[in-house]
Amino acid sequence: MRRRLPWLLLACALLAAPCLGGPQPAGGDAAAPSFAVEGKAFLARHCTACHGGTAPEAGLALDGLALEPPTLRSAAQLLDLRKRVVAREMPPLGSPAPEPAELAAFLAATDAALVAADAALAPDPGRVTVRRLSRFEYGRTVKHLLDLDYEPGASFPADDLSYGFDNIGASLSMSPLLLEKYADAAAEIAARAVWLEDPSRPPVRRLEAEGLEIAPERAGAVRGEGAGLHSNGTVSGTVRLPREGEYLLRARVFGQQAGPDPARMAFVVDGRNVRSVDVPETAESIAVKEWRLVLGAGVRSVGVAFLNDWWRPDEPDPARRDRNLVVDWLEVVGPVDARPVPAAHQRLFARDPAAKAKDPSKLAVKARAEPILKDLASRAWRRPATGEEVKRLVALVEAEVARGARLEEGVGLALQAVLVSPHFLFRLEPGAATGAGGTPRDLDGHALATRLSYFLWSSLPDEALATLAARGRLADLATLQAEVRRMLADPRARALSENFAVQWLELRRLSTFVPDPARHPGFEALREPMRQEAELLFEAVLRERRDVHELLDARFTFADAALAAHYGLPTPAGDGLVRVDLPDGQRGGVLGLAGVLAVTSNPTRTSPVKRGKWVLQNVLDAPPRPPPPGADSLDEARVTASARSLRESMEVHRARADCASCHVRMDALGFALERYDAVGRVRTEDGGQPVDTRGTLPDGREVDGLASLRGALREDRAFLRCLCGKLFTFAVGRAPEPRDALALFALVERLPREKVTLEDLVLAVAGMEAFRKRSPGE
Repeated sequence: MRRRLPWLLLACALLAAPCLGGPQPAGGDAAAPSFAVEGKAFLARHCTACHGGTAPEAGLALDGLALEPPTLRSAAQLLDLRKRVVAREMPPLGSPAPEPAELAAFLAATDAALVAADAALAPDPGRVTVRRLSRFEYGRTVKHLLDLDYEPGASFPADDLSYGFDNIGASLSMSPLLLEKYADAAAEIAARAVWLEDPSRPPVRRLEAEGLEIAPERAGAVRGEGAGLHSNGTVSGTVRLPREGEYLLRARVFGQQAGPDPARMAFVVDGRNVRSVDVPETAESIAVKEWRLVLGAGVRSVGVAFLNDWWRPDEPDPARRDRNLVVDWLEVVGPVDARPVPAAHQRLFARDPAAKAKDPSKLAVKARAEPILKDLASRAWRRPATGEEVKRLVALVEAEVARGARLEEGVGLALQAVLVSPHFLFRLEPGAATGAGGTPRDLDGHALATRLSYFLWSSLPDEALATLAARGRLADLATLQAEVRRMLADPRARALSENFAVQWLELRRLSTFVPDPARHPGFEALREPMRQEAELLFEAVLRERRDVHELLDARFTFADAALAAHYGLPTPAGDGLVRVDLPDGQRGGVLGLAGVLAVTSNPTRTSPVKRGKWVLQNVLDAPPRPPPPGADSLDEARVTASARSLRESMEVHRARADCASCHVRMDALGFALERYDAVGRVRTEDGGQPVDTRGTLPDGREVDGLASLRGALREDRAFLRCLCGKLFTFAVGRAPEPRDALALFALVERLPREKVTLEDLVLAVAGMEAFRKRSPGE
């Protein structure tokens, strides 16, 4: 083999994307190739001249590679070697390439050896860093915990991405700012969930004169008897209202009367006069004025305005020279309209014994609070709350009631404590109480239920799953698989589309992608439909148990009127996104989604490099390595004159040895998608030149456009391996380690050859040792 510098061996000359068109291992033969024979012969002919002896190149010795008996080190080395051979990285450029039949025999022998090694080697679940709830998970957990339709995570700092996902334990840090946000969110959730309204005793929010503001300042001052307005002006303050509803505005006022008319005032809400009334009363007959009106929820400014100032210095009676208005206090009472008790309150107080008691007033605070808080904490913390934990929560309620609060207010305070507890914010995963020697331990039943529910629902376990966990039933693989099927059929499994699929396809970047408005007007109307289209496509393939490869070449999609016009399709009937057929083959699958094509573009033009990299990373699980030091990147922003100029510039770039390593893999994939502009519209010209979608894969095959690219991607199980790896990372909360990679490879090899569904992949991942167990030392 030709001598290469170590960095070049590791970082360049990847002549083909893994699993793109190399000869495939033969399957079903009675006399399958053996790695000890065909594998060793292949290494001897193509590898060990450089990677053997006392000083193997790059420290990689292959002359001693053996899997009889297998070790994790040798299996991981062979798996890495397989990727490099399929990628044509080994043998490198300039060396004789293996014949197709020889390569097919080597791959068949290698695949059989890897599957056998996985079966022979002891399982190792690996270690998982404790995971904090992500923003998405926090919102869904609160929703399902309390039946509360509220998104508290919108104000949280963005979660860091790692390996493409925001639920990776090692990246989910806890900052002081986030802790403050959690405390604020808990208070807001408690205010929304606990229904304190009693039509016979509406809450009263009083603003005393001493706390009111006068505008303009010269209009008056606060004195002993109240806030006095001696010229036209306003006194006001702010209140926070729990919901939209009917309220009473009240003001205790009197006038220092002068002139022919009585003093006149107006109630003011958010700077607008809403009702004017006369104030004929004096300090001896001070009165309370009120007005009933509808106010919205949130912080509201309320006040009183003095409307008819009067001043006559020549009035004979000094007491009648100056008309003023004096405000003692303001009140906002209510809401005073009756509303049904919301679902969140009913869910929170479902275990309250008062509902069935003949005389609830005779029940002690502890008797009512204990069952409520035991149920709440056990569900929120995703495992049974201990007696001591419940005792501390009950003590909070008792202390609040002792200070004069209602029991409901005390429960609201305890709810806040539950929501800021580490047991809620973090997914703690203890192992089973006992284990045998150094073997992996089963996850605790509740920890496994939690891992499964956040994998499929991005939320907490429901009662059925928690019951199985409490009974220890989830350790049985058949029971676990039955639960997976049940949970996938539940509407909450939509989270796989909204959370997993959107992150896998990198479509969260749609919210920040801003194409050139002069070239691509109207993009704002498409941003949300583009994301929803991807979610619905993934959902359809999952729910309808379609072949998972339809994620690559589905003959249908989902569009509303705006997106259909963007695609050049007939306007669909109905509101929102509806299912539409794609008759011409120009669309279909994730590679034809306008959202994917947009986030892999530049603001002013397409980017074959970004699109090629996206395919390698998200379809083939073969992301390009970082460029070697000193290698410049292609500045596509400057190449805007025409498609020809871009292609020519990329050919020059690819001719450089330090650039070819990446671009030889990416360019053909990206050029195949050039028929779509920077926001995913079909085009025939670019910069006055016909769009050229031709490309040559490193193995010599030609692709021309999306249809032929999809054909190349379907030719072996690369896509299945990629999607399984992504699901594993999302489910377990870390990237696959060498033992996981071997298990995933064997898992995919054992899947059916005819049709594989998303449910098959989810079941396979959920059944892995790394998902169901913990390392013995944890």
